Amino acid sequence: MKPRLTVVIPVHRTAGPLRHTEECLESVAAQTPAALDVVMVDGAPEPDGPGATLARRFTARDPRFRLVRAAGAGPGAARNAGARHAYPDTPYLAFPGPDGVLLPRAYEELPALLDASGADLATGGVRLLGADGRPAARQPDARTGASRTHIAEDRTLLSDTPAANKVFRRAFWDRHHLAFPEGGTCDDATVTLPAHFLADAVDVLRAPVCRLRTPGGGDRPLPDERAVAERFAALAQVGEFLADPARTRGVPCRAEYDRAQLTEGLHDLVEALPAAAPEVRTAFVEHARAYLSRVDPRLMAALPVETRMLWYLVRAGRPDDLLRLLAYRRRQATAFLVTGVPLRRRAALPLAPPLRLPSAVTRLGRDDFPVRAHVQEVVWRDGLLHLRGYAYIRNLGAPHRHSYLGTLVLAQGRRRIVLPLRPVESARATAESGQELHCYDWSGFEVVLDPRRLRRIGRWQDGDWRVTVTLTAAGMVRISGLRPPESGSGTSPRTYDTGEGVRVTPRYADGLLRLTVERIGYRLTARETTGGALCLTVAAPPGAAAPTALRLTDTETGAVVSFPAVPPPEEATAERPEGEPEEATAGHPEEEPEGGVRE
Repeated sequence: MKPRLTVVIPVHRTAGPLRHTEECLESVAAQTPAALDVVMVDGAPEPDGPGATLARRFTARDPRFRLVRAAGAGPGAARNAGARHAYPDTPYLAFPGPDGVLLPRAYEELPALLDASGADLATGGVRLLGADGRPAARQPDARTGASRTHIAEDRTLLSDTPAANKVFRRAFWDRHHLAFPEGGTCDDATVTLPAHFLADAVDVLRAPVCRLRTPGGGDRPLPDERAVAERFAALAQVGEFLADPARTRGVPCRAEYDRAQLTEGLHDLVEALPAAAPEVRTAFVEHARAYLSRVDPRLMAALPVETRMLWYLVRAGRPDDLLRLLAYRRRQATAFLVTGVPLRRRAALPLAPPLRLPSAVTRLGRDDFPVRAHVQEVVWRDGLLHLRGYAYIRNLGAPHRHSYLGTLVLAQGRRRIVLPLRPVESARATAESGQELHCYDWSGFEVVLDPRRLRRIGRWQDGDWRVTVTLTAAGMVRISGLRPPESGSGTSPRTYDTGEGVRVTPRYADGLLRLTVERIGYRLTARETTGGALCLTVAAPPGAAAPTALRLTDTETGAVVSFPAVPPPEEATAERPEGEPEEATAGHPEEEPEGGVRE
């Protein structure tokens, strides 16, 4: 069978443990297409290194894998070498990162999109992993799935910089002579962002196709002078491309790219400075000042105040003060004291001697006071929804019961339901804030909702209700959604059956709490295990036909499996016998159902 997709993976690691590469290879081996050509590239100076040994284990057990040598090649050069080794007739290329893992069916669904649309590039969702391998606290926003779109139409694709979540059409790759930078490091954005603009059309898969490790942790080595120089050279290369209207179809996006780099993209390099060698710090300041000289001054003025302080010290050539600021941030995160009067507030850091900063750098605007609002507990008691959590405006403490005036607002269309927040003590709010400068102990709240208030003129209506909190303190009014906790009843709230053929479900959509009202359809009424099979008894609503099959959808991978239903006279039972299900198909629901199962 001729390969349809060549997957290129460097196996010689210049940083991080080899087990990460092994996990990546295992996830590729788990992909189901037989027409897969996996090119593992060993760039080690000497043959028979750990990466080559690992690669041979895969070539011995899976005919889809092969190993090629590119002695001395860095990660970018290894990827380029692997692309050159693709068979001439292979229509697609992919470059999963050795620090990530693919989700099942990724290499079924991305090429299938390109087959159907004729687009040049297909990209899928990404889930981030922290240094400990667990899901990161912050995840990228889910994108809307689309066929034959373009970055000029969907500006959220400006942040779609990884290569691991993409499949490229081979003819497109060759036509534009795309290649990764050949150095000790490899910034995917030097290829992926130009590719987004050069493509005639792009397919977007909403569902995630891979998990990527975020930079940081003990596995990441300290940068050297060469790594710093290559990093800023990549920024300059991408910035030059984005600044050319002829290349970007007139879409102004250089400022958005620079803002992303200054607020998040360079974060790992900045955080490594205190432990880096003096010559590396000097190189960083020199390269960063050259980069900042090309950044629009209006963008610098619009950065968050804590970011503005940092880059001001870099631009001013004050490395010692920069290290003082970074040491303070390790202890106090983004906490600062608020001085001045309304409309002329300034940020101040409790350092001795004081850090000298101009007022234009320390001025505070509305965006410098974001809300931190999290759910802790969501439970149903006696038919009422009890919601407990905390909400505060960052850097405005809540040391007393009446530090804030708060309300909970439920909104559906033009309808609004406003409930007062009852203040309760919550030491967890301060503990989870990552700082010790402010006390948020009285930012806790409780609120009770009677679900019957969701009815309209006494009748239930299907739909979602947005849930937000409004906080008032120190002359400010801020509004925010509620985010889930890491553990407890607030992570997976239970559904409530009203007894009127309707259920109310607290759930999270795009990381924010929602309430969903929906009429009850088929209902699971019993379950038992008999002879190695799980038997589920499903009751149909009045007037509805008995089900013929039970369908389960994995909301992360989109995998779908169906089991036959055998309806007795007055009930339907779906049986899952041991072995394979009746059918297995792939697909991605537009919305993730509550509880991870869709019937």
